[in-house]
Amino acid sequence: MAESPQANAKALAKLSDPRPEDVEKVIKALDRIADRAAKLPPQGPEDGVACFTRLYHQITVDVLDAYRQGGLFTCPGDFIIELDIAFARRYLDAIVAHAGGGSGAPRCWRVLFDRRQEDTAPWRFAAAGVNAHVNFDLAFALLDVWERHRVPLGTVEQQYADYLAINTIFERNMDELCNRFDAPWSDVGGDGSFFDRAGNVLGDILVTGTRDLAWDFADRMWRHRGSSSYRTVPEATLDMVTTGLATALI
Repeated sequence: MAESPQANAKALAKLSDPRPEDVEKVIKALDRIADRAAKLPPQGPEDGVACFTRLYHQITVDVLDAYRQGGLFTCPGDFIIELDIAFARRYLDAIVAHAGGGSGAPRCWRVLFDRRQEDTAPWRFAAAGVNAHVNFDLAFALLDVWERHRVPLGTVEQQYADYLAINTIFERNMDELCNRFDAPWSDVGGDGSFFDRAGNVLGDILVTGTRDLAWDFADRMWRHRGSSSYRTVPEATLDMVTTGLATALI
């Protein structure tokens, strides 16, 4: 008998918990999640969770490789590593919350989780995951890191420089990712065509722009951290907006 979506969701939750404490464990968790999600029929490897998690796994591997090689990230205190872990935990927490039923997971993530088995182009699933993770999760992951350290990990300028350096990794991977997930512009004129290159540039601009917005949103919330609701009220609003974008994508 084929596994049910509910059983698969619970299996994914077990692979997401306990929360990883280093990037190596994040990578292993993402690898296992992508593999298990891809076993759910009838979509298999084109399952929505599998599509996004494969993309996320690749970017996380590249971030760790760049960190180990040195040169790209210069902020003291391993700021980028701490952010990478806090960022991943939000995705893994959403998977766990969704498996528990009810309305535990943010709505923007529930769009992807609830529609993961629809007959949808892989690039749309991947984009919906990026939308939820960058447009919703990233600002709160920054707050998680800032709240954790009474003594900041480097200056604001140093942190922001490393934060922007992630854009370089997206840029390096954009063409491969678009091809892997069958983005429509990748098929027009073949690899390296005008449409292919234009689509890659547009993807870079969207990633860069949304990541800038996430930083600005986090910075504005951080200024009001003395208020008990400084995170919760903006979180509901951002979830609503991001959910609308997710619905438009898939």
